[in-house]
Amino acid sequence: MPELPDVEVFRRTLAHSSLHREITGVEVADPMVLEDVSAADLERELTGSQLTATTRHGKHLYVRRDAGPALALHFGMTAYLEPDAADAPEPDHARVTLLFEGDRRLVFVDQRRFGRITLVDDPARDVEERGLGPDALAIDRPGLHDRLEVSRGGLAATLMDQSVVAGIGNIYSDEVLFHARLDPRMRASTVTDREVARLHHQLRRVLERAIEAHARPEAMPAGWLIHAREDGAPCPRGNGTVRPYSVAGRTAYWCPECQGGD
Repeated sequence: MPELPDVEVFRRTLAHSSLHREITGVEVADPMVLEDVSAADLERELTGSQLTATTRHGKHLYVRRDAGPALALHFGMTAYLEPDAADAPEPDHARVTLLFEGDRRLVFVDQRRFGRITLVDDPARDVEERGLGPDALAIDRPGLHDRLEVSRGGLAATLMDQSVVAGIGNIYSDEVLFHARLDPRMRASTVTDREVARLHHQLRRVLERAIEAHARPEAMPAGWLIHAREDGAPCPRGNGTVRPYSVAGRTAYWCPECQGGD
């Protein structure tokens, strides 16, 4: 499932390939990925306009235009953006395609069809209406401490709660907690000031490094947990074995030896 680093890569891809080009057409192959807008309305609204700027909040990508509401994209479980020449072979599972002047296109590809595209008048208000917490790369240490302190859940579940911190799923929650050497099952409200400082540092470090790697696991450092997400796999630090656990209905991984479990 795309998390913050993936969506930041998508944002940069779109910004590099598709800004300041007139949209000459919109092809909706599957209206199921549209939210609160019809295929006809999306085509009418976007055609003739230009995408001018991108912003991201957690896992949500917003694209402002030269006039009218902004384009809002969420990538669900499998969606991504693929820019290409307009006459290139169409990728499998293409759901929505924006056609641009200069024979270019941008395709919203989504195998599982859980991604969503819509139009919003104000991205900041959309973030508020969706109940999203601060972006995981923007939250400061005191803000993180305050949000953990009032949580009633476990640490990993709290980090994955989009209303607490936006952008983190089970993969990067695992990675951040592994590097912070914190037990993912501990109550979030019991984390000490020193542990919050460690957690905040690793939160930024892991996300920034993942973005540098273009969110590709094979490009991430050899000592990261992402390469050992399997029951019984050797700990990347050489300290015991990796074990699975369930959090928020998902399978996650940790090293009890490194992270203080019993």
